[in-house]
Amino acid sequence: MSSAGRTVVRGRREGPEGRLPAATGAHPMEQTTFSSGMWAAILFVSSEAMFFAGLFTVYFYLRGRIPEWEPIFGEKPSWQGFPLLNTIVLLSSSVTMQYAVWSIRSGARARAKVLLVLTVVLGTSFLTGQGIEYARLGFLPQDGIFGGVFFLLTGFHGAHVTGGVIFIALCAFRVFKGQFGPARHLALEAASVYWHFVDVVWVGLFTTIYIIG
Repeated sequence: MSSAGRTVVRGRREGPEGRLPAATGAHPMEQTTFSSGMWAAILFVSSEAMFFAGLFTVYFYLRGRIPEWEPIFGEKPSWQGFPLLNTIVLLSSSVTMQYAVWSIRSGARARAKVLLVLTVVLGTSFLTGQGIEYARLGFLPQDGIFGGVFFLLTGFHGAHVTGGVIFIALCAFRVFKGQFGPARHLALEAASVYWHFVDVVWVGLFTTIYIIG
């Protein structure tokens, strides 16, 4: 239709969103770094951190209140020997676990399999060393408050290590089944976060119980 030499085109040439003014001060939407599943794993580890913080608080409170902070029978465990060896083994397993995650991210599934199996072996070795140390201590949980607190802290940590070893073993099984790849490995990432947390707790226990005493 023509009016005074001007062509008028009826109808909409663009959708409603095209007629809105452009936002001048808006920030572009950014993707979150972690998925909801990873946030759930982080929150779980945070709750476990508060649990162990309570145990450490009990230890230092009792240590400050009791003049003779030692077991009734036997002697305080030394940091040398199995405790030091266990520390090296557990820290090494944290390294292999992280390299396994990096391997699966890059698509190197074969290397991830080897590293995960090695992590499980190292974690099991730590538990074995802890059991040997228990057998050689010379005191039991009922032998004074020190003995009770010692077995409480190290026992709960050992239980968490056992859970971590089972978790990593299940992840390794899924890797062998081809269920994990660069685009899908949330459970492996969660296991890695949990395992690093367990290692950090042990460093705190090793320093508090064996070195500071």
